[in-house]
Amino acid sequence: MAPPEPPVVPSRHERERVPRRSVHAVIALLLLGAPPAHAGVAAFRLSEVVTASPTGDPAARYVELEAIGDGCLFPSTVVRVYGPDGASMGDAMPYASTTCFTDGTFLLFATAEAQSVYMTAADTSVVPALPLAAGQLCLVSSTTRYDCVRWGPITTPVHDLFAPADDTSAPAPPGGFALARVADVNVVSTDWRVETPTPRGPNDGTPWDPGDAGVDATPTDASGDASGTPDAASGEDAASSVDAAQVDANDRFLDLDPRGGAVCGCGAGAQRGAVSAVLAALILISLRRRRRPYR
Repeated sequence: MAPPEPPVVPSRHERERVPRRSVHAVIALLLLGAPPAHAGVAAFRLSEVVTASPTGDPAARYVELEAIGDGCLFPSTVVRVYGPDGASMGDAMPYASTTCFTDGTFLLFATAEAQSVYMTAADTSVVPALPLAAGQLCLVSSTTRYDCVRWGPITTPVHDLFAPADDTSAPAPPGGFALARVADVNVVSTDWRVETPTPRGPNDGTPWDPGDAGVDATPTDASGDASGTPDAASGEDAASSVDAAQVDANDRFLDLDPRGGAVCGCGAGAQRGAVSAVLAALILISLRRRRRPYR
């Protein structure tokens, strides 16, 4: 009978090779199952739109985006403008290659004129022309509209991915003011308001009041005086009012004081009080002299 063959003992190289392959396989599985470091265009939303300078120059315009998560913009990502009838009027492609940003980043697309007027620097100066009285603006990537805003009278609303049934519109911003997002409930008339521009920052500007065209009105009094100064508080009338009030106060004091106001520092009452005090002092001195014993 042939002797049994000795057991095969793997070499050191072979013993180490098996664990290495296992490690490589685990790493590959982890990489395949790992979530992407950044989301897509859905992580961005429109934040501010300025259509003209304070003097009404449409060349000074800008569009601001806000990253509400870690996300990327792609070469197919554009900001697209539509007319009130829903017809496309043009777009601009901010980035020629995929560019990623972190949560909370504000991206500013502003013309050179807007950068000068609003004293800020932009990520790009590529901005499509923006209608002044009525228009629509959307953040679009490929064929998907991710976010839209509308201002002024709109006849054919253009909808985005998250608000397919919202037809509302925001007021058209006057020159020098911004259409700013202040909420995110997917209703344009609620989410947007007109306020002073705050490029590259949170939308915490001063709200625009259509009643005074954005300028704080001078308060007026009840009589309608445009200067805001009541008539009775000026010139001789004011002096007369003060004198009358003082006389009335003095009369009420005299009525309340049982001594007729002799202790107050005003008028004949004070003189009578002073005379009485002198007489009382003389009488007291006289009495003391009479009581002094003679030696």
